[in-house]
Amino acid sequence: MSNRSRNVGRAGRPPRSILALLAIGAVVALAAAGWYGLRGRSGESALVRTDDQNVLLITIDTLRADALGCYGGPAATPAIDRLAGSGTRYTFAHAPAPLTLVSHATILSGLHPFQHGIRDNSGFRFPTSIPTLATRLKAAGFATGAFVGAFPLHSQFGLNRGFDVYDENFKESTLPADFAISERPATAVVAAARSWIAQQRGRWFAWVHVFDPHAPYRPPEPFASQYAGHAYAGEVAATDAALAPLLADAGAAIGRRTLVVLTGDHGEALGDHGEQTHGLFAYESTLRVPLVIAQVGGASPGRSGGAVSDDSVRHIDIVPTVIDVIGTRSDPGLPGRSLLSPAPAITVSYFEALSASLNRGWAPLTGVIAGHEKLVDLPVPELYDLTSDPQERTNVADRAGDRRRVLEAHLRELKAAGPVERRQEDPATLARLKALGYVSGREAGPHQGRYTENDDPKRLIEIDQKIHDAIDRFQRGDAA
Repeated sequence: MSNRSRNVGRAGRPPRSILALLAIGAVVALAAAGWYGLRGRSGESALVRTDDQNVLLITIDTLRADALGCYGGPAATPAIDRLAGSGTRYTFAHAPAPLTLVSHATILSGLHPFQHGIRDNSGFRFPTSIPTLATRLKAAGFATGAFVGAFPLHSQFGLNRGFDVYDENFKESTLPADFAISERPATAVVAAARSWIAQQRGRWFAWVHVFDPHAPYRPPEPFASQYAGHAYAGEVAATDAALAPLLADAGAAIGRRTLVVLTGDHGEALGDHGEQTHGLFAYESTLRVPLVIAQVGGASPGRSGGAVSDDSVRHIDIVPTVIDVIGTRSDPGLPGRSLLSPAPAITVSYFEALSASLNRGWAPLTGVIAGHEKLVDLPVPELYDLTSDPQERTNVADRAGDRRRVLEAHLRELKAAGPVERRQEDPATLARLKALGYVSGREAGPHQGRYTENDDPKRLIEIDQKIHDAIDRFQRGDAA
C-alpha cells in the first residue's frame, strides 16, 4: 500500500467532529496570525548568527499544521506554542512528499527527491556521495546524535551517515501479518535524546524524530479521555507533552544557545478528498506542514521572537538556514535558500507522491506551488488558487489555461525525472514495511505505455478506501 494502512474511525472514516474542529482551528489561526502581525510579520529574522550554538532538529511524523494550538488547531500544544512565541512560525511551509523517508531525506540533505533519489519508503537507499546536515555539522566539529521513532527511518536506508550515535531502539514486529508498528513512543525517544545531550560538553547537533501522531491514533491517558472522539488531536497533544522536557532543557541551558527547528515530515488527510491517511494524494492536508525556528537558552537572550511569516518556505530551505545561522560555508549547489535572506517574489515548491505509482502501477503524481497557485500534474490535471480556495475544492485547470501553462513551465524547468533504479528489498524489510502499510503485496513493475484517466489516483480512490477498510476489519478481528 502506498500509505499507512490504518483507519481513523470505523470503516476508515474520521469523526466529523474532528474535521469540524480543524476547520474552526483554521479560522482561529487566521485571527491569531493577525494579532501576531502587530508584533512583526515576515520582518527581520529573530535569529542571531554565531558558530557557538547547538542545533536541535525535531521532526514530528504525520503532523498537520492546523492541528497545533499555535496554528489555531484543536490540540493543546503549550510546549510548541512557547517555542513559536520565542521564534518564527511559518504559515505556508510545504513538504516535498507525503512519505516519511522521502521527506526526511530532503530535510537532512536540502535536496529535492529527484536529486537525492529517495522516492518511496522502500526500494531506495540514500546515496553515500551526498552531504547531509549531520555530515556537514560533524565536519564543523559538532557531536552528532539521532534518535528516531520508527522503522521507515531505520539506519539501513542510509540517513545514519554522519551521526556519532543513531539511536533506533524501537519495538520490532514479530508477526508478518499482524500489522504491528515498529516504533517507540515519543517519551522513550525524548528520554534517549536528553540523556545523550546531557553528556555533551561541546557543540552538539541532535535530530529527534517522534512518530506518535501516525495512525493508528491511540493516545495515552489523560489525552485519550480528554480527546475522546478526536484521537488524532489527542496524539498531537500527547506528543507535545512528551517533547516539553526536551524543549525545557534547551531553553534553560545557559552555557550556549540552541537553534531549534521543529517541523512535520508531512500531514494527514483525515478523510479529505477521500483519503484516510497519507501517501496517495498531495493535497494541502498532507503536504502543508508546521515549521517553527527559534533560538533558545544561552547566557544572553537573542532578539525578541513571536514573529509569524507568511512567506512560502520548503523543507529544502532547512539545511541552508541552519548552515547560515551557525556560520558554516554556504553551498551554492543547494536548491533552497536561507530563511535569513529576503524572500523572492515567487517561490516554487516541488512536490510528488509516487508510492501508488511504484507499488500499484497508478499514474505518478508530481506538481508545483508557485506563489499561492498549485498545479497537480496527473492525467486529470488539477489547478488550485490556495488563497481563495485553501481546501482545494474547485479545480480550475480547464478555466485558467495561461496560469496552468506557467506552472507547467516551472515543473519542466525542475527536470524532475522519475525513479531510475529501485532495489528489491529483502523479505524481512518488506514484512516490516508491510506491517506499517507502506508497501503492497507485490512490487509493481514499470508502467508500459501512456497513462490515461483510468490510471489517475482520483479515479481509483475507492480501491484505496477498500484496502483501508479491509485492514480495519482485520484489526478488529474480522479476518474472514
